[in-house]
Amino acid sequence: MAGAALGKVSSSSDGGYVLTFQRDFPLSQPKIWKAITAPDLLGCWLSDAEIELRIGGRIRLRGQCSVDGEVLEVRAPDLFKWTWPHPDHPRSEVEISLSALSEAASRMTLSQTDLPRRHVLAVAAGWHTHLEALPMAAIGKRTSFDADRAAMHYRQYATALVL
Repeated sequence: MAGAALGKVSSSSDGGYVLTFQRDFPLSQPKIWKAITAPDLLGCWLSDAEIELRIGGRIRLRGQCSVDGEVLEVRAPDLFKWTWPHPDHPRSEVEISLSALSEAASRMTLSQTDLPRRHVLAVAAGWHTHLEALPMAAIGKRTSFDADRAAMHYRQYATALVL
């Protein structure tokens, strides 16, 4: 995923921001689905996780990302949506949608809503860095969060985005 396109930022009607990433992976849709919904694999690229994979279920992340959210939608193998509450953005939601490009390739679109301006760059750099690790997670390999790489991405977003 080195050299992947920067995420896109748009403003929402309530004054917050929406961050959106699109990534194509040389992995099947079921493999990517498992990497975003199976706690052991989610822990390989995002943070250690506990997930009740049902509407109203709990999603708990601990590690580089720490959140206690609620599952809002699950439609295997193409949609997973949950809340990402934070004191500065209590209504934030993350949605990951998947589509098959072929039997061995898939497209992911990830968005996070209701971000205040002061969080956009850090959240963008964080997601960008985590998404780089997702392909290895899909085959069961854990990648530690690389703070130096996230700082590099932060600088890229700071240069590219006008907020």
